[in-house]
Amino acid sequence: PESGSTMPVLAASVSSERLFDVLMELLTPLGDEVDVVMESSHESELGAHSDLYREHIDTIILKSTLYDYESLLLNDGCTGLAALNPNGPMEVQFDEHKLLFVYAHDLDPFEAVLKDFGLRRDDTIKFISEAEHLHSTDDEYREQFEELRYRLGIDV
Repeated sequence: PESGSTMPVLAASVSSERLFDVLMELLTPLGDEVDVVMESSHESELGAHSDLYREHIDTIILKSTLYDYESLLLNDGCTGLAALNPNGPMEVQFDEHKLLFVYAHDLDPFEAVLKDFGLRRDDTIKFISEAEHLHSTDDEYREQFEELRYRLGIDV
């Protein structure tokens, strides 16, 4: 707010049957190479999380790796992921609440992906993710998170 700049945002909630496929397709408009942020609240204080970064990974490699961790991404309440275009302000975020957010000056390619999946725009939907709540996980997901972090080449 201090800078006076704005960034359009697109928020989407998708049924679990199609959520992973929509996420994978939303990564495509980001380009051939992205920066990745893995979000974890596995061992964090209540309401806090850690962000782990990896710069410059081929989008196709990221997607290929994420397919091996579909269950983790869809079911672990302590895992989130974001991919950013390293050359400009464009980001796809898949948060711990399993909501999708897109930040970009041009949202058209991302809206086209959502339309391709039959998702309708509804500006009346309210997304509640800041209310008091808990995140659930288990040891298996914590181990898978560490494996994914390792496979993506993200140091702690």
